[in-house]
Amino acid sequence: MTQTRQPQRIQNPERIDAGAIRAAIAGGQEVLVQFNTLAEPAPLLADLDALAATCGTALTIRIYGYDPRVFDARILRALPHVASLSIDCHRQAIHLEALGELRHLKRLSLGVYELAQGDILQLDNLRALEYLNLGESARNNIDLAPLRQYAHLASLVIEGHSQHIDTLASLPALHQLSLYRIKNKVALDFVSGMERLRQLKLQLGGRESLADIEAPLLEQLEVIRVRGLETLGDIGRFPLLQALWVEDQIKLRQIALGPNPVLERLNLHTCKTLDSLPGLAALPALRQLSASETLLDVDALLQDLPASLTHARLRTGRKTRDDAIAAQLAEHGYDTPRP
Repeated sequence: MTQTRQPQRIQNPERIDAGAIRAAIAGGQEVLVQFNTLAEPAPLLADLDALAATCGTALTIRIYGYDPRVFDARILRALPHVASLSIDCHRQAIHLEALGELRHLKRLSLGVYELAQGDILQLDNLRALEYLNLGESARNNIDLAPLRQYAHLASLVIEGHSQHIDTLASLPALHQLSLYRIKNKVALDFVSGMERLRQLKLQLGGRESLADIEAPLLEQLEVIRVRGLETLGDIGRFPLLQALWVEDQIKLRQIALGPNPVLERLNLHTCKTLDSLPGLAALPALRQLSASETLLDVDALLQDLPASLTHARLRTGRKTRDDAIAAQLAEHGYDTPRP
């Protein structure tokens, strides 16, 4: 799974320590200041907005829910300079049109379960977004068609929403795409039209095959708990792939690798019917291999690993056997992969 540096989180602060936040950002750390609706942020928003005016997207302001109160988005008018905003985990929200007044917004996470405004992406200022995360809603009713006007959008996360999802193929800057809970009936062939796509993550939802997805510039692929998945297709069709992570795929029996000349990291976990990795031995750049709870024959695998491999972890879920395998790997000179 792709590892990203986590931001420094400040939860329900009683005051804003602008100096400490600026120092953290100057040191290369992103900062997330977050409030739940039980801790009203309004008295602090003027101080946060002053910070946002100078800190840009390195400072994220998050207001999240978990209680039955309705979120009133008019509070956002106190944040005219915010560049990175997360409004999520709310059941209901009103006056979301206030998002349209945030002229400096570059990053937005929006999660309202009973979302009424399916046309929210039509707000003109959102066309300047570089990052967008659309959380799941009861009806998954956000119309994605307006995204065709989002010329700067580089990273997109969608959970459940699929109305006009083929619009994504027309986004000129999009290179990171994460799709969660996309139903089997929703075709993913539009992905093949995304010429700049570098990272693709598919999680939950369902489909039998990913063989029809072409992405010649893809560097990272994650496939996690996609219900009913039986084949990924030939991984060799991704010649620039550097990292592959496959997890919780109980019907996947084989992953066909190769040539994949730059594949460096391979992670395979809880794929309980996986028993074949044709092409593994021929991978010229593989450095890290981690596999757990599969049907792979570990003894046979140890005789067929690529010469480039330096880090390996192979586990069955049975401690005695796993300890023996770890000893074998150490004898062969392999280190444990970094998490």
